[in-house]
Amino acid sequence: MTVTESMAHVSMVSMASAAAAQKAGGPVALFKSAAVTNYAPDGVQKASVGTLSLENVQLAADGSLKGGQITHTTLTPEGKPVLASTMQLAPGGKLTQAETTIYNHNDAGVANVLSTDLSSMQWTDSGKLGSGEIQLSSKHPLTGAQTASGKLVFQNEKLVSGAITHYSAQNPTAVDSLTDLDYTGVNLLGMKVAGGKLKVTRKQPDQTISSTSQVSFQEDGSGRVNQIQTANLDPKSGQVKSNVTSDYSGVTYDARNVLTSGDVHIHVTAPDQSPISHAVVTFANATPQSSQTWRFQGNVLAAKVLTDFSNAKFDNQNRVVSGGIKVDVFDGSENQLSSTNVTYDGKGVVANKATQKLPPATAPAPPRAFPDVAKAWTSVPPKAPPAKLLIQKVAGAPSNAKNTYRKDGTLEESVVTTSANGVPLSAEVTRYDTDGKTVASTYQVDLSKVSMAGGPGNPSGSVSVAELTAGVKKNSDSVFTY
Repeated sequence: MTVTESMAHVSMVSMASAAAAQKAGGPVALFKSAAVTNYAPDGVQKASVGTLSLENVQLAADGSLKGGQITHTTLTPEGKPVLASTMQLAPGGKLTQAETTIYNHNDAGVANVLSTDLSSMQWTDSGKLGSGEIQLSSKHPLTGAQTASGKLVFQNEKLVSGAITHYSAQNPTAVDSLTDLDYTGVNLLGMKVAGGKLKVTRKQPDQTISSTSQVSFQEDGSGRVNQIQTANLDPKSGQVKSNVTSDYSGVTYDARNVLTSGDVHIHVTAPDQSPISHAVVTFANATPQSSQTWRFQGNVLAAKVLTDFSNAKFDNQNRVVSGGIKVDVFDGSENQLSSTNVTYDGKGVVANKATQKLPPATAPAPPRAFPDVAKAWTSVPPKAPPAKLLIQKVAGAPSNAKNTYRKDGTLEESVVTTSANGVPLSAEVTRYDTDGKTVASTYQVDLSKVSMAGGPGNPSGSVSVAELTAGVKKNSDSVFTY
């Protein structure tokens, strides 16, 4: 989520600035820039590298952030652009607006432009999101047409719900569909998904519910999807038409949580649990390469479809936008009936479609029953689930810390400073979940390379900040330079 990344950068700028001011014993000049390294959920692999430009940030008389803007760029470790943001600040370093350009991870070019409005949010004393709504809007990078709009709703530092309006690609002023999001079952550490379940309700433009889903996340704090269960509904009667289980347990992700390889299994059943279809989508090099779909009727194989995506190019949602695919259709006896080549125009619209029909088999084999066919995808043993994220809890506030409490008395933040001869050398900032005990994140601030030889108005050197998710897994390293 780019909202999370933008907020994390602003938070670290405020934190590093405050720490430098503490060392100087008063307000100091602001950094000129920062270099940021983000890590994979394992806390080891590099996920991305980025830079922050702080030239246009304004400081108040007390040294706190007053306003202005921060520009930010993120690249893969190999140098490919990931995103670029411009963030507008309000007094206290609060993020009010952000404009983010998101690049294609499968190909060159821009995928989306996202606008974020946080001006109506209420903030906590330690600078975290409290309650209110974040407004979101995305637009097509070439046409500028709005593709989606929505909001995220926060209550008491927790993301609780969201609503998205999707617009038609053919007519950007027409609503295509609606999506409601319920985060109350998601385990969140700050803004990071640590596990749990997300409820998704999809609607037609007239508010008729078309499907309900439950998205299950891995419990390792990675934010990765483990399984999605969906009930497709009849829009008129509201009755269940089919149930879909999408299993992601057999796939592999890269350091930026992009699905790179493995098989996604999609199983569809009727309301009486009889099989309708089963598909296996195989990924390689972060894109779908092929799929096999078996379709059933009366528990007997009715057809099989093989799709070759190797010549197709995809967007960030793995939708085909250009190139071509090949679709081979077989009957229940697995005799080939047709072969179709489909090409796309670069915008995801079919440009050409050519089908070659094949003569039927002279002696078709007897149809195969579901249990026999299912051996094709059940023979591979499931992967062991990842280890759960280690959650730290504290018994009480550190006695040697500067502590910030919420209005309900729970601990929100603690800052422990290490000094030598009265000069601060480092600080550890711990932020707690709403229970005041669970460690959401820890920031380790190194002030040893800051020099005040030129006076507070002319510092030199740098401040380093390491962020640890739940206080145990490194999420990022930042170096702020004067």
